Amino acid sequence: MMEHDFEEARIRAYGKGELAQMYYPNCTLSWALRLFQADLERAPGLTDALRRWGWTPRQRLLRHAWVRLIFDGIGPP
Repeated sequence: MMEHDFEEARIRAYGKGELAQMYYPNCTLSWALRLFQADLERAPGLTDALRRWGWTPRQRLLRHAWVRLIFDGIGPP
């Protein structure tokens, strides 16, 4: 596995596309968004937890509280 020179991802608000491309930097934006959405749906209980905090799948801006849940659910990018 290739090591990346990523600084540890900060928990803050992100645009959904911005965060998706952090997880999939070598993909186009549309493909990164698809893969990222699949990751969210695949993580046990993650989408339910996000919904309890007011998230919907069409959100374009991800609040810092949601980002924390995402990092806990699928790991940081």
